Amino acid sequence: MPPIEPSLRASLLTGASAIAMSVSASGAYAQTTTPNSGFVPPPTITFWLEGALSYTGGGNYNVPSLPGLGAPFTSLNARSGPEVAFGFDYQFQNQPWHLVFDFRYGRSGTSTANSASTSTSTTTTNQGPQFSSFPSTTTTNNSTTAQATERERHLVADFMAGRDLGMGTNAYQVQFGVRIADLRASATEASATNSNGQRTFYSGGCTCVVTQPTSSSSTSYASWNSEFFGVGPRVAVAGSVPIRGSWYFDYGAGVAGLLANRTFNVNVWNSTGTFFLASNASDGFVFNSDAMLALSYHFTPNYKFSVGIREDFYANALTTYNVSTGGLNNVNRIYWGPFARLTGSF
Repeated sequence: MPPIEPSLRASLLTGASAIAMSVSASGAYAQTTTPNSGFVPPPTITFWLEGALSYTGGGNYNVPSLPGLGAPFTSLNARSGPEVAFGFDYQFQNQPWHLVFDFRYGRSGTSTANSASTSTSTTTTNQGPQFSSFPSTTTTNNSTTAQATERERHLVADFMAGRDLGMGTNAYQVQFGVRIADLRASATEASATNSNGQRTFYSGGCTCVVTQPTSSSSTSYASWNSEFFGVGPRVAVAGSVPIRGSWYFDYGAGVAGLLANRTFNVNVWNSTGTFFLASNASDGFVFNSDAMLALSYHFTPNYKFSVGIREDFYANALTTYNVSTGGLNNVNRIYWGPFARLTGSF
């Protein structure tokens, strides 16, 4: 067989390469874009885990003051605390529809009010006609210490269906479903009073003036628990906008109308035997809104890390005392603060 000329060999190799590239490209196209190929993209599951610092606002939690703590009310405002959240988004196979679930739990720090006071009192009692010139006198030194503490927590869960809308980089997801919210606040007060002094009186047995030491002590304890539980429909929107390269701007917002049940329970006890227990319950409608903004970095196509800020607002959610009237009223609750989130898709 005669040798193949270099020019002919080059032509054959070029032709073979072109045919191979054509076949390869046709196969890739068939796998990704050809409607009649039978290929269907698999479902996508996205998980996320979040940690946050949550600040609680919306109004003070007021409780009646025990002796030594001030009068007539002590106002406590919940402090910041940790919050954790997680959730998932399941996108159906080759569909724009999603099932979305998220769960959030936060707990405030402890708000504390302390008080200490001292006082002196004197009482005089007539010992009777035979000792009318020598009344009984009791001088008492009183010292009282008291402490009030308050703490809150919130639990929120969403069960949503979502649908992709828009085109390209402007695509976003509209969601609709149900929100469940459970908010609680509790306060306690403890007070201790110690009394020491002396009693001076005329003793007929020895016909002399006698000085006798006196002492007594008492403690008081009270607790107030306010609870809110609400369930209702929620609509929301969420999306992500590319900024540059692997950087994205994420956003989300939602509103809900919650059918709510509020309860308020009071328990007061004193070492002298006084005991008081009361409760109050009310139903109503509570408006809820939430929003978040975040900056995200995609360090792989399927994983991203986000930092941002969020808020969650509940109108007239918790029952507490009204410092003006002494009755009960409802106060708002808003939980807000910075967060960090890790998201992965599979």
